[in-house]
Amino acid sequence: MAADGRVGQYEHEQMNPQDPNAPVPPSVPPVPPAAPPPEDAGSQALADAMRSSFVIVQVIMVALVIVFLSSGVFTVGPREQAIRLQLGKPVNNGKLYQPGLYFAMPRPIDEVVKLPLTALISAESSVGWYLNAAERAAGAPEPPPTPKLNPANITYALSADTNVIHVRATAQYRITDPKTYYFNFTDGAIFVTNALNNALLQACTEFPVDGILTSNRAEFHERVQQLVHDVVAGENLGVTLAQVEVYASPPLYLLPRFNEVDQAMVRRDNTVKQAETYATTNVAVAQGQAATRVNIADAARKRKVDMMAAEADTFSKLLAQYERNPELFKRIKQMTALESIYTNADTKIIVPPNSKELRVNLNREPQEPSVSNIPLAP
Repeated sequence: MAADGRVGQYEHEQMNPQDPNAPVPPSVPPVPPAAPPPEDAGSQALADAMRSSFVIVQVIMVALVIVFLSSGVFTVGPREQAIRLQLGKPVNNGKLYQPGLYFAMPRPIDEVVKLPLTALISAESSVGWYLNAAERAAGAPEPPPTPKLNPANITYALSADTNVIHVRATAQYRITDPKTYYFNFTDGAIFVTNALNNALLQACTEFPVDGILTSNRAEFHERVQQLVHDVVAGENLGVTLAQVEVYASPPLYLLPRFNEVDQAMVRRDNTVKQAETYATTNVAVAQGQAATRVNIADAARKRKVDMMAAEADTFSKLLAQYERNPELFKRIKQMTALESIYTNADTKIIVPPNSKELRVNLNREPQEPSVSNIPLAP
């Protein structure tokens, strides 16, 4: 530092800044900063990259927040209602959201359960049939008939007369109380299925096999529907049954025999119906003929009675005339009779009043033989 006297003087002047008489140091041009070392350049590039990355992260976070919040917007369709759950519990005591646009916190905070109230929901029984619901939906063929029961793969039901029979049922229902249906029961659909199963098995124990399959089929169906309705209404499931369809079938191994019995019963019913029709037709015809004959007889009787009454009245009048002058009455009647006879007779024969014998030749006089009437000799 002492090699240059000016530099030393400058330092001395700098050391006495409060001296008013100190000379002003000459202006010295600034010295350019030295180039940073290589490690400082890398740190600067890293800092710049981190600042850029932080900006990108901020943009992504804002976008995610927007997407997260917008995912809470939900729409209830015109044929739907909805319930909003917050942390698994119904909001506003299970308030039903009507059709429209609404906002809720995204999951897992809020959850929206949409309810298609106007649609019918179908439930099928799971016992008593040789094919389950999935196999029936897939159109699986019937299993081959076997002479032995196989409860591991095929389920059965017992009738009142201890016969084995296959039965199944399908229920159509509508949800009328969504809060009760979805939140008072773990699975309302399974409950309806179990109700169908219990109703089928109980109804089978109340009817004989012939009644289930043929004679009391309608009563059996009504009984199953009544049992399902009683269970659903008693447990307050929140649904309304629309229709319950019941199907019954004998065991596959005995199906041909049952079909023969059914055909025989059909033939018997047809014969009975034909006999009843014949009897009804003939009885109606006989009744019509009897009524006609009775009417004719009544009309003839009335005519006879009227005629006899008229003749009696006439006889009474003539009797009075006869009693007044019997001879004159006889002459008048005789003249009236002769007048009628003379008018209508072609040949008239008058017998003298004093003759005691009357001979009348009723045959024609014989004709004289003619040549044409003589037979020729052979």
